[in-house]
Amino acid sequence: MSARRRPTWIWGLAALTAAGAAARFATLSVQSFWLDEAVTHQLVTEPLRSMLRAIPHSESTPPLYYVLAWAWVRLFGAGEAGLRSLSALIGTATIVVLALIARRVAGERAGVAAAALAATNPLLIWYSQEARAYMLLVLLSALTVWCLVRSDVRGWALAAALALATHYFAVFVVVPEMVWLAGTRAGRSREVARSLLGVMLVAGALLPLAVVQAGGDRAAFISSTGLGSRVAAVPKQFLIGYATPGATALTVLAAAAALGLALALRAADRGLLALAAVAVGVPFLLAVAGADYLTTRNVISAMVPLVVLAGVASSRTRAGPAIVAALCAVGAIAVVGVELSPADQRDDWRGAALAVGPAAVGPRVLVVDPASGVPALGLYIRVRRLTPASAPIVATREIDVVDVSRDPPYPTPALLVALTSFTASVVHTDTYTVVRYRAVTAHPVAESFAQLAALALIPASGPGVLLGG
Repeated sequence: MSARRRPTWIWGLAALTAAGAAARFATLSVQSFWLDEAVTHQLVTEPLRSMLRAIPHSESTPPLYYVLAWAWVRLFGAGEAGLRSLSALIGTATIVVLALIARRVAGERAGVAAAALAATNPLLIWYSQEARAYMLLVLLSALTVWCLVRSDVRGWALAAALALATHYFAVFVVVPEMVWLAGTRAGRSREVARSLLGVMLVAGALLPLAVVQAGGDRAAFISSTGLGSRVAAVPKQFLIGYATPGATALTVLAAAAALGLALALRAADRGLLALAAVAVGVPFLLAVAGADYLTTRNVISAMVPLVVLAGVASSRTRAGPAIVAALCAVGAIAVVGVELSPADQRDDWRGAALAVGPAAVGPRVLVVDPASGVPALGLYIRVRRLTPASAPIVATREIDVVDVSRDPPYPTPALLVALTSFTASVVHTDTYTVVRYRAVTAHPVAESFAQLAALALIPASGPGVLLGG
């Protein structure tokens, strides 16, 4: 490589990484914490020992991300920007690693293309702005591939062990890599054997935790949606993310561009193709067999070989740069669309909390849809959960019914006159609805827990009933 070309590659990668970092860091605090992030917040703001004791009973993933986040928030704070900035940094680093893999496989053009695609991919940006373990899973999965293409077996073992300690779905990347190593590194059999044994020991150590977490059945919500719709959603969400204005048109454009790159793949790419196929295909087969955990975020590690393959393919055809530019443009449009469309963002518990505001006449009760969002609302309003046993009858002068969902239903007239001793007012937006009931008398009115729960805007939603300040 000439001395002149090397700076061109470095500056190109630096510019794309800076652009990707800007897309990730600039809007970290725009969206509210949603319910999963609220769980992360609760965990990492506890003492370390308490957090580690709580993880088996509150999470479905191993503890590595939470340990890192626990240390991170003590330096950068536990607000939206502070807590999410760890994922943003990890997501930015992922751009570099994916570019290095593609460059190693097919040269600098492939590396630049992979960096551009990683920098602008809506799904990777989404999880670079979420306080959960998924972006760390992607980075560590990428590092396993990077180590393999460099024949760094020890580095691979470390990255694979850390990936398994981040998310159990790393197994669908690590196991095929183990098979490949065992079959192709006969000349270094002792080093490979030690590395494989070390990774298996880590997996074995995590197994009791996985059994305990699986027993909590916290992933049951996944199978509540039809498997077919989730399978169909994976490629769409890999291309343009979850929801954005003009999603259908953007999906068609991105799919056509991806198909153009797929036509440039060669037999030499079968290793990366197999890795992507296993990372998605095996969870699908397990779901069909009854172990259903298939959802886009769980198979997000497949993005590693797919982004690299896209970069490699683009370097083999004259149309490659134009196709990559089209995919990047689609990604940028989708990301900007999400930023401009609150209905396509995370559940807006912060907005709902601002709409509720402080208690006007007190004492106050809050009825929250869904009940699983109570921890997220609790980050913005001080609340205490009530139960039928602890509070069968509640004396209150204000009842605020909160529903946070995309396009929430407008309260029916029947609901607004449900309480004869109260008057009702409504705040209704694209992301939440707040119905406020205020007593017409100067003294608190006694209402049963059942009557309060019945005020939920979504029937049979199992709302949370809270005493709020």
